[in-house]
Amino acid sequence: MKKGSKMYDLSKHPFFEKWTDPASGVESFLLKKRVAPIQQSFYFTNQSISENGEWLWFYTIFPPNRQRTLAVVSLNPDKPVIRHFPQAGFTCASPMLAPDGDAIYFCMSSSVYKMDIDGDVSEICTMTKEDISYRQFNQIASHLTISADGKYFLLDGDMGNTWRVVIGNIETGETKLLKKFTSCHGHAQFSPHDPNLFLISRDNWNDKISGERFPLDHRIWLMDINQDRYESLRPKDWYDHNSRTTHEWWSKDGKVCWTDYDKGAFECDPETKETTHVWNRTLCHSHCSSDKRFWCADDNPYKWATEPVKILFYDKKTAKETEIVSAMPQPPVFNDLFHIDPPYCSRDTYHLDPHPQFSPDDNLIVYTSMVLGNVDVALCPVQSIV
Repeated sequence: MKKGSKMYDLSKHPFFEKWTDPASGVESFLLKKRVAPIQQSFYFTNQSISENGEWLWFYTIFPPNRQRTLAVVSLNPDKPVIRHFPQAGFTCASPMLAPDGDAIYFCMSSSVYKMDIDGDVSEICTMTKEDISYRQFNQIASHLTISADGKYFLLDGDMGNTWRVVIGNIETGETKLLKKFTSCHGHAQFSPHDPNLFLISRDNWNDKISGERFPLDHRIWLMDINQDRYESLRPKDWYDHNSRTTHEWWSKDGKVCWTDYDKGAFECDPETKETTHVWNRTLCHSHCSSDKRFWCADDNPYKWATEPVKILFYDKKTAKETEIVSAMPQPPVFNDLFHIDPPYCSRDTYHLDPHPQFSPDDNLIVYTSMVLGNVDVALCPVQSIV
């Protein structure tokens, strides 16, 4: 456990309900206290739990509203607090926990905001109207990250048929355009060690006027703030030919990790390009612990219409694989508690994939669950598996 973090007994928490997988016997705790019809864990590249282990942040969704808002719950069973923040609306999966305490950053329109645990909001940086030609961003960032020296946000937004990479100065609020692309670039994430380096991913995209679809060739690219570097991480990996690389993230030691839908989880040194095939099996979204011994993943929400999803745990040291959830059903088509009718709750509308991730201290795996008939935030104690 990390110094300063806390591990609470969730079995004593009045807001959580224990659920045991009938096949594997692995225990998870689902947040049963509701402040929204849909309660969803963060996208796996941005942590859901604060560094001190006190707070669990999650997305709140009120169908048919396509926008998400934020909520937080205390993990301390002796101080059960849950708060919903309707003022913290955002698009895509942009929210990021602030590294300096109990606060969060989120994006709306062309601005980045910071909100503390009491709901007080301040604007941090905004793209100028001149920079965006008085147009409206679809999103200003896919997943917020901060440079290793704490100076900049990395903003990868799309506008019309262009995709932009921008840095936002956290102290001054100034923004600077690094590059404008005419093909889809997103999922940009700063290196946790090199303040100049970041990864950015290419994706399939549709022309927003004609609807014509264009495929990607190489998924993961490395760029830098100085604009001296723009290169494919693995040039010989040709997407949909010899590779199906996707869903990338930085490990704590500065390696680029990703999932290949068919081959499993990999890690790669961004300088030497030495690559390790860690987990060999079909996977979708995956994540690793701080020391990269433990890995988790879902398989496969893209096939949900025909087969249930598994949430998996893998111990690299022992090569043992365990099912956290052996058969996750599809998202419910309605929610009786909030009387949603007609059924607006679907996987595609809100990207309701499980997206498992490790907590900062590696003691919990956070994911989105449907096992109780709702869309719930779930926590699985790692100690219940190993």
